[in-house]
Amino acid sequence: MTAPMKCATVMATTLLLMIGSCAAPDGNEIEVALPSFEADVSWPILPPDFEWGQVIGIATDSRGHVWTSSRSEIAEWDRNGTLVQSWSARGPEGNWSVVHGLFIDHNDFVWTNARESNLTLKFSRDGQHLMTIGRFDETGGSNDTELMGRPAEIWVDPLDNEVFVADGYANRRVIVFDGETGEYLRHWGAYGERPDDAYRPDPTVGEPSRQFRTPHGIAGSRDGSIYVADRANNRIQVFRQDGTFVTEKILRQRCAPEDQPEIPECGREAAFSVGFSSDDAQTYLYVADGGSHVIVVLRRSDLEKVDEFGGPGTGSGQLGRPHNLAVDLDGNLFVAEAAGPWIVDPARGDSVQAGFRPQKFTLSNSR
Repeated sequence: MTAPMKCATVMATTLLLMIGSCAAPDGNEIEVALPSFEADVSWPILPPDFEWGQVIGIATDSRGHVWTSSRSEIAEWDRNGTLVQSWSARGPEGNWSVVHGLFIDHNDFVWTNARESNLTLKFSRDGQHLMTIGRFDETGGSNDTELMGRPAEIWVDPLDNEVFVADGYANRRVIVFDGETGEYLRHWGAYGERPDDAYRPDPTVGEPSRQFRTPHGIAGSRDGSIYVADRANNRIQVFRQDGTFVTEKILRQRCAPEDQPEIPECGREAAFSVGFSSDDAQTYLYVADGGSHVIVVLRRSDLEKVDEFGGPGTGSGQLGRPHNLAVDLDGNLFVAEAAGPWIVDPARGDSVQAGFRPQKFTLSNSR
């Protein structure tokens, strides 16, 4: 990581970090320095003949273990990166398709989605299927309270067991369920408004879209905010848990069509997944920018960008379509890579496709 050290201030006596505020330091405050990471080439330790497909789900649990989803198989890896177990999430008839997104909740239940089957799924730790939200191969639009629309990621609140789903490849909403019963609770679209599937933004206006375009990543902070990675709109939107809109951050301007003048530092699909630094105040927000193949670091108090690292490639620490991310108890960052760009080897002249792996970035020191 190449950015200079920048510090955020947080109150030492409280875990709350209010959006949009950053108090001046005094004797009761500590400085939380910008985290730095080193790619761990020894993680994970693959069993013989193990092969990755696209890795489109990654999560950490209370034991410090890491979970991955690839080829619709859920795998658990211990702290050393050794495979503990794996099991199929394709369902009793083997037809649940594209197991996508992953979250291990406070009760050790495993949540994921069968994206192309329009299902959100709950499993026990050992792979026993416990709950299905939605109906197989059915969808009803962004305001249907029973059916899903190609859901992407999940976050479960440990305080009230509410399940927040970024229901976003077909629908354009966040939808919330009771984690015990599966009962529908509420949903909302961009800016906390009612989703409108007929809406199309006017490209000549230049204003942010009033609707989500692939709400893909979701995570809740300790201070009660919900962060949504609005993938195709290149932005993060922040809400209260009742759906009230708080603020947003445009990560990159959307690139112009090919027949239009170039927009400097534009991006396509710049917000795939989000996670938080491990300090008590969760001072920093990590964003997987799958279009530019980097991890972006934002200061959570004002959502200003303070760093980014990675870049397209197949080497250690380089990234190919970072698709999901998770942070463990020690602050280490884990990134799931889907199908990345083709990279030309300048020495040999041939090409190899980046991605198709998870990576561990060990928290070295806060700079």
